[in-house]
Amino acid sequence: MNIQALHFMLDADGNGVIAGWEILAALKWFFTLPGRLLVEGLGNIPIIADAFGIQASQATGYASFHGLLATGSSLVFWVLVLYLLTRIGSSHEDDSAPIAPPAVPGMPHYRGPKHRNHTG
Repeated sequence: MNIQALHFMLDADGNGVIAGWEILAALKWFFTLPGRLLVEGLGNIPIIADAFGIQASQATGYASFHGLLATGSSLVFWVLVLYLLTRIGSSHEDDSAPIAPPAVPGMPHYRGPKHRNHTG
């Protein structure tokens, strides 16, 4: 299966030197890859491609790679990735009971200073 969204060449002009604009193009390619893969997959299903006007197959061309659906789905993908990365390790249980200090055998538990009852 030929997946057009995965085709990329870093040295686009073929001069043997990687320029700054080629690095920026590589970053753009990487960050838009999830949306382009989704659009290409949906473009191969004729009913969905006709309903959404997707042109991302060999028969119709690949014009939808730079469309709103591809860009929006890439954005949603990366926002979810960032959200999940911020949630890793943050599952603290706040409603749990406080941890009791260890009991020392033969030592009474200290309950704080006693209040004097001044009645007079």
